[in-house]
Amino acid sequence: MSMNRWIVVGALAGVALGTGVAQAKKESNRQVMERWFEAVDSKQTDKLAGVETADLEMKTPMGLTKGSEGHAQMTKMFAAAFPNFKHTLGRCVESGDMIACEGKFTGDNTGPMSMPGGQTIPATNKHVEFEWSGMAQIKNGKVASANVYFDNMGLMQQLGLVPPPPRGDAKAAPGTQKMSVK
Repeated sequence: MSMNRWIVVGALAGVALGTGVAQAKKESNRQVMERWFEAVDSKQTDKLAGVETADLEMKTPMGLTKGSEGHAQMTKMFAAAFPNFKHTLGRCVESGDMIACEGKFTGDNTGPMSMPGGQTIPATNKHVEFEWSGMAQIKNGKVASANVYFDNMGLMQQLGLVPPPPRGDAKAAPGTQKMSVK
């Protein structure tokens, strides 16, 4: 092969390899979410700035949290109440800069739990496990917004703070129908 052909082959290989390297460096939205939950579950709130934008907006059943500092405060609150909490990321669907995921939260309530209204609930020493779902927007490899949904009433029931719903022969409320499952 002539020297010119080697130069062309080498240039094409360099372009192809360079493109592959650039593509390999771009994380999928799921990989960003995995890094985000890894930082949250570590309970090391200083790591949050590396995985979420400073102006993060996060909506949960407990309300709106703004900024990475607000999320750090929420994480500290949960870490105090559930020191061993863990998120498990399940199925996710990605579209552009958006990702929707399902997952599971588990933990043992061995510490006091601060509520959004300012009251504190003593530890119940109960294990909780619930499913959640959410949607997040990713900007420049960081979580910029997240809307997270979970059954807050179910969580309170697992903690023994709210009675479970009536079962069996309970009568339906006026104006409603009792549903049966077969």
